[in-house]
Amino acid sequence: MNRAFFLVSFVLLPSLIFSQLDDVGVTLQVDPPFSSRDSLDYFIIEGESPLFERDIEGAALNIYGDEIEEVIFKIFQDGEDSLQIFGRIFNQPSDENTIGTFLKEIKDSPIYFSYKILAKSRIQLKSIIIFPIDIELPGLAKGLGAISGTVPKPAIISREEWGAEDSKSSYSYHPYFDKLTLHHAACCSADDIEEGKDQVYWIQDFHQNGRGWNDIGYHFLVDRGGNIYQGRPETVIGAHVGGANTGNIGVCLLGCYHPPEVSCLQEITSESREAIVKLFSWISDTYGQDPSLLLGHRDYFGTTACPGDNVSIDLPRFRAEIFDFTQSYFEIPPISIFKSPYPNPFFNSISFNFDLIDQMDFRMNIYDILGRKVNMIERNNAASGRLTLFWDGKDFDGKKLGSGIYIAKLASFNDVEPLKVVLLKK
Repeated sequence: MNRAFFLVSFVLLPSLIFSQLDDVGVTLQVDPPFSSRDSLDYFIIEGESPLFERDIEGAALNIYGDEIEEVIFKIFQDGEDSLQIFGRIFNQPSDENTIGTFLKEIKDSPIYFSYKILAKSRIQLKSIIIFPIDIELPGLAKGLGAISGTVPKPAIISREEWGAEDSKSSYSYHPYFDKLTLHHAACCSADDIEEGKDQVYWIQDFHQNGRGWNDIGYHFLVDRGGNIYQGRPETVIGAHVGGANTGNIGVCLLGCYHPPEVSCLQEITSESREAIVKLFSWISDTYGQDPSLLLGHRDYFGTTACPGDNVSIDLPRFRAEIFDFTQSYFEIPPISIFKSPYPNPFFNSISFNFDLIDQMDFRMNIYDILGRKVNMIERNNAASGRLTLFWDGKDFDGKKLGSGIYIAKLASFNDVEPLKVVLLKK
């Protein structure tokens, strides 16, 4: 075979190929040249990757065609044929795409590989992808857990429900949370739960056995019917943005949303949109993430088109809707304490300061330490805004009360804590 390749370092090619491979590797070459010949039983496709200098843990071929019988790789280091590997084949469900992969850690020298594809029908080789060794910060031995939890958790289809395989080894936990990421699968569209279960299972199989990861790379996945599937536990480090997975919770929209690609023309459904807003609102609230942190995969390093033009254009809207949805669970109370009673202890008079959201009839009862009501302070039609009231330490009859502890409690507003004040008699 004639040698015709060029050296590829750490810079990606400008063309962005669109497939599930966008989230698992680096595109090395688009529409690579290859030779094709017929045998009695197969079409035989052969070619070579460009030479590259990067430590890898495997590579893949993105193939248009679904009748692939075998993919064989040969690894070359320093120009020498060092290893032959029979690749694994992954046929994307409900699609004509096939991915052929090999997994092998290779380091420390310029590398290229050749490939031979045996197919029962003509195919198109779309791209060559490498799997760089991803260096991440170490995680915690134990998870951080939830930080808060006012926004309700949406209904989520559990790993058991979609038939997830166990993780291959123990997880690494996030040492902090500081990123939110939206993806699309660029494949694997699903309109209902039954289709969604099949597609999510296929993605897990490819991530575990084609990419060599511990588990499915995403924390959550959303189908076009708005059903949400649990991927990895969100408290553990995922595998969805190489180089930026630590602290990053990733959600993947099933389907393909990048119109520059001929077969990638989907637009987000209202059901998917609602599910994404509710899911990220819960994540933001539970793990202390500001909605402004939400990015698309392409916004990190610019090496992918994910989550596609038809989703990326909506990211500002998603951020605003997530913020509004979250805030709807943090309604401002109609009355709140502006500052503590002053002075406290007091001799002649003490002030109480409140903030009112709306005009209201205000009433505050004063009790002694035995729970007997000794006075009441009220103001009808109190205007919204700052309200300051005074108590002179006297009872209903205008008689000065004795030294001691007294409790001021708002009537009809049990969420406002009672105020303890101390009266000192001269």
